[in-house]
Amino acid sequence: MVKILFVTLWVTLCTSMIYGQEISDANVVMESHFSLKIEGFKKAKGEVRIAVFDSKESYTKDPVYAVVIPVEKLECTWEVTDLPYGEYAIAVYHDVNVNGKLDTNFLGIPKERYGFSNNARGRFGPAKWKDAKFSVDGATTEATIRIK
Repeated sequence: MVKILFVTLWVTLCTSMIYGQEISDANVVMESHFSLKIEGFKKAKGEVRIAVFDSKESYTKDPVYAVVIPVEKLECTWEVTDLPYGEYAIAVYHDVNVNGKLDTNFLGIPKERYGFSNNARGRFGPAKWKDAKFSVDGATTEATIRIK
């Protein structure tokens, strides 16, 4: 009886090693603790508006995050604890007068400080996706934008 039980156990073990179920993490979404530091404020007043984009197609049009935080110091930090791995670009501006828009002069040149991830700058408009994009692919990711 013990011999039959042992043989059955042995066959089951060997069969499961040959025909074992594959464990896949294809449905697991890897996430990062993301921290964005924004520097370069001239005044500790107003708000900073942050827009995070996850593709070239959505860049400057449809952010995955649109955040407004008060500016109480000459630098601030925004964090997300569960940002999925991928490529992103960020645009920020300092809305000093809290009117919800980037103020410009009569030529369309911004009067309020702004910036993009990788500290990329555009020539006559926003920085290009290829210059502003960065990868999130680790347990923690940090970025710094210096507004000008």
